[in-house]
Amino acid sequence: MAHILVVEDEQDVCEVVVAALKAEGHDVTATGDGIAAIVLLKDALRDRQPFSLVICDIRLPSLSGLSVCDFVRLDPRLAGVPFLFLSGLGATEQRLAGLSRGANDYLAKPFALDELIARVNWLLQNSSSGSADDTEAPNPLEQKTLDALLRDIVHNARDGTLHFLLQDGSRGQIAFREGKAADVVGDGGVPPEEQLRRLFSGQAKMFHFA
Repeated sequence: MAHILVVEDEQDVCEVVVAALKAEGHDVTATGDGIAAIVLLKDALRDRQPFSLVICDIRLPSLSGLSVCDFVRLDPRLAGVPFLFLSGLGATEQRLAGLSRGANDYLAKPFALDELIARVNWLLQNSSSGSADDTEAPNPLEQKTLDALLRDIVHNARDGTLHFLLQDGSRGQIAFREGKAADVVGDGGVPPEEQLRRLFSGQAKMFHFA
């Protein structure tokens, strides 16, 4: 049995995928939000129950699947975890974009469930994640505090706006509704997606949630 994270914002697709994986005996956690996915990944590491596989859509609210993949590949504790993109963006350039970010596989929608299960089994059998060190990597105090704040927002379905200042001087904000990111706004000439990537890689200088 593997511990699998499914990140898919289409509820019907998510339910079918989760049901199929559970039928195979896997322990499955699901979310439809990119920021929530990162919180869940961090929680699993903290609880010493890391995910064995991530299945992720590319188009997600707040933070794209590409950025979620970046987060996984840049964290040494997660670098060996297999990552499968599951997306309606089936063009060759989109597949290459996903694989170039470090994903192990890419399955375009619509797909056959038996093919998904076959790919999942292959990735799990050939995974090196079991040898990864799951101890806490050193992080700046600010990032640990931010992690705790995001965990509180997501798990307690809080409403409010997270304002943040990055080390490069750019500012941004994330509006949360019931614990899900509803809107992301950035300034300083840095695209919101890039600001979020920097925020989650430990580059926050100051932040406030209200």
